[in-house]
Amino acid sequence: MCGIVGILNSNSLKTESIDILKKLEYRGYDSAGLSLFSQKRIKTIKSVGKISALEKKIKSISDKPFDGVIGHTRWATHGVVSRNNAHPFYDDNLTLVCNGIIENYVKIQKFYKEIPNDIESDTEVAFYFLSYLLNKYSNPDSALKIFKKTIKGNYAFVIYIKKNKSFYLLKSGSPISLSQNKKIFYVCSDSSILSDYHDKIYHLKDNDFLKINKDKIINLKNNEPIIFEKNLKSLNSYDKGTFQHFMLKEIHEQPNVLKDTQQRYDKEYFLDFDTKFSDLVNSDKIILVGCGTAYHAAMIGEYYFNKLTSCDVSCEHASELRYKKLPNKKCLFIFISQSGETMDTLMALKYVKKNSHKAVVITNSLQSTMVREADLTIPTYAKKEVGVASTKAFTCQILSLANLSLQIGKIDKSINISQYNKYLKSLKSLPTKLNKLINDFTPVAKKISKKIALADACYFIGRNIGYPIALEGSLKLKEISYMHSEGFAGGEMKHGPIALIDKGTITICIIPNNELYEKSLSNTQEILARNGRVVILSSLILKKNSGTLDTPQLPKENFIDTPFIYTIPLQLISYYFALSEGTDIDQPRNLAKSVTVE
Repeated sequence: MCGIVGILNSNSLKTESIDILKKLEYRGYDSAGLSLFSQKRIKTIKSVGKISALEKKIKSISDKPFDGVIGHTRWATHGVVSRNNAHPFYDDNLTLVCNGIIENYVKIQKFYKEIPNDIESDTEVAFYFLSYLLNKYSNPDSALKIFKKTIKGNYAFVIYIKKNKSFYLLKSGSPISLSQNKKIFYVCSDSSILSDYHDKIYHLKDNDFLKINKDKIINLKNNEPIIFEKNLKSLNSYDKGTFQHFMLKEIHEQPNVLKDTQQRYDKEYFLDFDTKFSDLVNSDKIILVGCGTAYHAAMIGEYYFNKLTSCDVSCEHASELRYKKLPNKKCLFIFISQSGETMDTLMALKYVKKNSHKAVVITNSLQSTMVREADLTIPTYAKKEVGVASTKAFTCQILSLANLSLQIGKIDKSINISQYNKYLKSLKSLPTKLNKLINDFTPVAKKISKKIALADACYFIGRNIGYPIALEGSLKLKEISYMHSEGFAGGEMKHGPIALIDKGTITICIIPNNELYEKSLSNTQEILARNGRVVILSSLILKKNSGTLDTPQLPKENFIDTPFIYTIPLQLISYYFALSEGTDIDQPRNLAKSVTVE
């Protein structure tokens, strides 16, 4: 989940590397470091905390004597957050950074007495191991081949060796890309960032082993030439504009990105659906796969497919799927990932492909690894989402699944043309409805957030399609405010979780006007009877009972737009509560935006 940058032969090494690291900070912000290097020396600067701390430390250092730089922003996996465990690791001859995990580092550490036995970091073990090999073998290429053959795991290394003035890139699982313009090279673990520097790119493949010396590139894996492709110009924006946080900006952007995504689906992407998506229509079973917020989108998709199609559909956590036996029947797997680099999801995708099943990817990143692995990609058009807690990427994923289920339902005649047109019209009218909802609900969210501040814990309940919305609402609150929160299926409260209810808890009840409205309301009464306090979100006008803190009225909903109408208020409540708590909303503790380790 770390971010990597490497630059060769530029006149702006310090400025450009810091700029790229700031854009990579969503991948981790526990610590950061840079190694400036030349054929004469290696200069390394490291700091704990965010990139701004590193930027201050290097302010007085000139980059003019140096030929290149490697940099790293860390999300700690092995070893505590400290300057010692920060990357790059270095000595007089070698400096390196890594994104990923070396799974056999303990075995290597025990086998080689040259490696200190008190090291916590798997990458530092790898550094000492490579340093040992470079001392043992006169040819650095030979040392690196043994290094690569020995280490196991999912990783991307960027390495500079002073002895032969060479720059090396190693890939096994974790993303890393290279761009070139004349004699200048840029390396980054997020390929979209490189589009700001050059218009051609090479996405390293697993087991690639690149050596760059001056302006020459060799793939030591097979000695074949590197074939660059056109690098798509990034539409990403790292500017908060007038908003205090990226998260708030991205909540407000949802109407526009949903409008853009739906228009693209109507005009181009879902045209000739029968031809493009024949595997979707003809599969015996559809399995939706994701992690975290993307898994909640998958759950909503399951409800869509279950109601609007005749498909046999289910959901799986990506982190569990690859360790299960897959069905023998013809399955289509739909993988959902904002970044297209989520390691658990990527490994599950590779497992599915290895077992000869078809795979579709829904993602916001068209240059990602998962896109290159999938049989078919369904893009979302949320643009760059910088805040770690997903908002607009999530609702665009739901929109994609809504369109898919409508198209399949129309083809298999689970819904008639009148129902299809009604639901499609609802999706097209979402931007107007959500714009008004965001403006109207903002003062309500601020009011509710003040009441949550008086509670010891906050719970969320919902039934049917409201259940995954409750899970997502709870996840948002705990992610950015650190308050204890859980989401439950409303009907399951009485089977155990209701033991948690007392006067110190608040439960946010999601109660759309649907066939389960009365049952959902009864679940709320069960909580009130145990002295719990509740906030009820519904499109119906409700009177307050004793213990009911608030009953804001939401816009009228139908089945397909319910997730959008009930998700955005929960995002706003979480945001304003976290704001009042003073937490780091865009970069909450212990989390990273793109989870590139298992």
